[in-house]
Amino acid sequence: MLRKLFASFAGILSFILIATALPTFAANGPILWGSTSTVTNINTFTDAGTDARGIHPGTFGSEYPRMLKLANGTWLAVAAIYDNNGYTKVSWGGTRIQVFRSTDNCRTWSLAATLWEDGRDLDNGQMIQLANGDLLLAMRSVRWQESYQLHVYKSTNGGSNWSFLSTIDENNGTPGSLGSPDKGVYEPHMQLLDDGSLAVMYANEKHVTESPSYSQLISERISTNGGASWGSEIYVAWDPSNSAARPGMPVWTKMANGQYIVTYEVCGTQGCHIYTKKSSDGRTWASGIGSRVSTNQQGGPYLLSLSDGRLVLTSNTNVVSMSNDYGNTWYDNDLPAFGNNLWASLYQTGPNEIALIDSVDRSVGGHNIQVRFGTLSSAAYSNDFSANENGWVHYGGTWSVSGGTYNVASANADKSLLTPYPSRASFTLEGDIKLNNAGQGSLVFNVTNPTNGADSQSGYGAGIDSNGVIWLGRFNNSWTPLQTVNATISTNTWYHVKVVVGGGNIRFYVGDMTTPKINVNDATYTGGTIGVRGGFGNSVSFDNINLY
Repeated sequence: MLRKLFASFAGILSFILIATALPTFAANGPILWGSTSTVTNINTFTDAGTDARGIHPGTFGSEYPRMLKLANGTWLAVAAIYDNNGYTKVSWGGTRIQVFRSTDNCRTWSLAATLWEDGRDLDNGQMIQLANGDLLLAMRSVRWQESYQLHVYKSTNGGSNWSFLSTIDENNGTPGSLGSPDKGVYEPHMQLLDDGSLAVMYANEKHVTESPSYSQLISERISTNGGASWGSEIYVAWDPSNSAARPGMPVWTKMANGQYIVTYEVCGTQGCHIYTKKSSDGRTWASGIGSRVSTNQQGGPYLLSLSDGRLVLTSNTNVVSMSNDYGNTWYDNDLPAFGNNLWASLYQTGPNEIALIDSVDRSVGGHNIQVRFGTLSSAAYSNDFSANENGWVHYGGTWSVSGGTYNVASANADKSLLTPYPSRASFTLEGDIKLNNAGQGSLVFNVTNPTNGADSQSGYGAGIDSNGVIWLGRFNNSWTPLQTVNATISTNTWYHVKVVVGGGNIRFYVGDMTTPKINVNDATYTGGTIGVRGGFGNSVSFDNINLY
């Protein structure tokens, strides 16, 4: 479990090495990373030696950032900081929690509050706002291998002042008694349920010496009085067949389809890869460790549900992934936000903007807290090619814009793809195609991993062929036909075509925009870019490409 920061430094190093291998995608997006803002950068100091975990407090800085948007539009951020020598050196020492405030949509920040508990390490802060406006801040409070507590504090004045409210769970003993194996509780994450009750998930090692034994599992408790007290434990993620499995670091949210989804790492048996589970009510969860995320995500996940229904996921491997089908399938953004990820989290700060807040490496050691803003390339697109092909990337062929059309002399089904790529969950793609001589032309969509070559991409194509065929098929560095229909297709004739994608269904219209020529259910690929594609040794013109 990665919470034992730097006590297992080799594990962190492995994540840093992984982070240097960036995901490859020839297009750019769908998140375009832009400006940054610094939340806090704690000064280094000469410490008195390592603390209870073997960490040097003087170069620790700050880490584990989380944010919250308040009902009045103000943003708060919370992070753990080290500004003292630790509780093994001074009785009142330990990591602290600081709360920061922004009134300009996360562009600038000021310190709002500092929370500490004498002789304890505070970390894993996470905030939520209740319907009455009160703010709650959950955190872990630890004396390592001696006392583990999950505390909740409350603020009634927007985060400036905090008072202790409750303990979610705890395990207390004598020095060293809760180690070998560790028996702690960590990483609380609160979520409001549909009935207004407040739920919290957290990583729990308390069952390790019980029968059955679980090295770690994810627990949930529910409060019906605004966090003042907590109900009985609910199991969320656990492995009944392998007690060594360690599901941990849960983050959960409600999706646009009404379901709840939780993401977490599974260490011990699954290499800290990231898994998910879903629930209709946020209270009942199927047995087991859930479904593994297909992309390269490991350690310390965070999940965001966008207003348009898409999901965004990141983790300590410094990869940002997206899902257009409520977490059933995933695809990677082409670039990360920072050079490293450590306990990063994600938030939507505008209709087409997200923010990733991260513990960013410092040259002087440790981390500072920064936010990077990303533009979501999901808006409608339109081009009548009266001017240029800006934003299009060629994969073979000779392309030109002339006479108000987009033209290709295509040797081997050469394609041109739009970047930044507008990956969307549901969409309509329209355009006009003219075969200037015998052959085929097509629209392509949900395309990823493109290279030069007829079928050298993943995704779909829908097109017309002068041999008298309307077709729809799937690419995966090979060609899989999904459906063809016979029709008269003439050269030197414009054909208006439309592709409608949504809910695992693909409809392809040619000429008649009310009745599809092809109607197929296929959800192999749910995200990627759009483009146009020529044939084999022919010339094709395209016009009026519209995505909405």
